[in-house]
Amino acid sequence: MNIIEQGKRFVQWLRELGERTAWDWQRCPQCGHRQTCKYGFYQRRVWFLEGQREIRVQRHYCYNCKRTYSEQCRFLVRGSWYARGVHRQAIDHWQHVGSSLRRTAEWLRSCMGHRERWQMWRSWEELERRVVCHLSASTVHRWLDKAGRKAQQSVAGQLEAVPISRQLGTDGMWARLRGGAKRVVLLVVDSVSGVIWPPVVAAGEESEEPWAQLFERARQAGLPLQAMRGVTSDGCHGLMAYLRYQLHWVNHQRCVWHLWRGLASQSLWTGPMAHRW
Repeated sequence: MNIIEQGKRFVQWLRELGERTAWDWQRCPQCGHRQTCKYGFYQRRVWFLEGQREIRVQRHYCYNCKRTYSEQCRFLVRGSWYARGVHRQAIDHWQHVGSSLRRTAEWLRSCMGHRERWQMWRSWEELERRVVCHLSASTVHRWLDKAGRKAQQSVAGQLEAVPISRQLGTDGMWARLRGGAKRVVLLVVDSVSGVIWPPVVAAGEESEEPWAQLFERARQAGLPLQAMRGVTSDGCHGLMAYLRYQLHWVNHQRCVWHLWRGLASQSLWTGPMAHRW
């Protein structure tokens, strides 16, 4: 099951969960019997995108298996003070907008609690008496780490049977970590559809080993290496050596943007023609 099918299955599960009636919840999810009764309830104070709300969760007791269970909601996440929409918007904001964890948490706190930046957006309104939202950057980091672990578990076959254009682009992004360590994140992207294959973090990119790991991981995710016809990249010697000896049938093309950036570092920008650019 590839990642698209997994996403469809997840959305379908959420829709079916929202359509369940009180009669459906009388069936015990553990043993399947209907010999159940209501067994009290508990209140949950959950933060939604529009603010904090109190949710009443009904509990049931099964006479057959002697166990209790609670009704589930499609917008609630088990064990979390924040609704599913907050989780997904935080991850999407960090990934799509490219913001930091601290700014993502600050943005969501402003929207949910009507504090901080909300007062800049709607300065003409009086400050409402609301419960203060304490969403922190470490909480957003925990959500991202959990999503990353689940995605890592499903790398095998993640993009199997997903149509490809057979024209790929690859590059490395360097990052400085704590203690002065430097690592590079290697990526392979379909040049037409924009599908990003699972990345690889390596200590360098000048040897063949990290590039071999990158394409092997993409193969495990479902990329047919035999169907590849072209790769666009910079002039990395490790990648060029890997393509020459391992994927010799693939055509390699230098990236025009990298070529122009290389020319920009030359004396052209400091010479007599610099004023024309």
